[in-house]
Amino acid sequence: MTTLPFTKYQALGNSFIVLDDVQERGKLKKYERLATRICDPAVGVGADGMMIISKPDDCYRLDIYNADGSWAEKSGNGVRIGAMHLLSRGMVEGKAIEVMTGSGLSTVTFHSGNDDKRVISASLGRPEFETSLIPIKSSGKYFINQKVSCAGRSYVASAVSVGNPHLVLFCENFDFDWEEIGSILEVEPVFSNRINVGFVVVNNESEIEVRDWERGVGPTTSSGTGAAAAVAVSIMRGFTERRVKVFTLAGAMQVSWDNKSDELIIKGPVEQITSGTYHGK
Repeated sequence: MTTLPFTKYQALGNSFIVLDDVQERGKLKKYERLATRICDPAVGVGADGMMIISKPDDCYRLDIYNADGSWAEKSGNGVRIGAMHLLSRGMVEGKAIEVMTGSGLSTVTFHSGNDDKRVISASLGRPEFETSLIPIKSSGKYFINQKVSCAGRSYVASAVSVGNPHLVLFCENFDFDWEEIGSILEVEPVFSNRINVGFVVVNNESEIEVRDWERGVGPTTSSGTGAAAAVAVSIMRGFTERRVKVFTLAGAMQVSWDNKSDELIIKGPVEQITSGTYHGK
């Protein structure tokens, strides 16, 4: 039996269980199995994902595991949640910090709020559209404005990496079974490491709506990288300006594609839900 203190957070309904310094303390090595159990509400705490925070060098590292046990290169909401945990526990100080993810450094900035709820922004790096970097098994250099047919419907889709892979599909509304389509497209063989799927309705040049099917999780009320991917493709296709309000099932976040740094930046609320001790194998 293993005893682990944990804290649970949510960012627009996207929930993560955070565990401190497990790698350094050496209490557990099989994180994939732990993630499937602790994220299961029947036998664990219940969440979309689990985060391991460690400090292998001068910078804190955030490792994300999806509810199915798979490791994720990056999570936009997860980065902001991890930073909130570090700040509220007094492990970092200041208005901005850098944290390491599986796909590189992210700069996180703290805005208004307190240790229970705070508005936080995070840089997610430059969006990559080359198929080799997403990755996609394709002879073409880009997967942009491609026709995709699934479950009797046709879409125009584009793929992008924002630290993890995303397929963005534009639609007129959400009056269809987007969850079924997301589940099918996630595991299409052309996507080497599976793929996150986002369905987007463009309201105007400064507002979009998104529904997210998250790789290794399923439908989520929001996704930070999903919102960033949707905005990157919307801008690239000329649908929106470079600063966009993204409406999800659980509320809105701001996403911008900075002209100077060429990085995507997401901004929204993070909230601590509960803390306790997990007893499991």
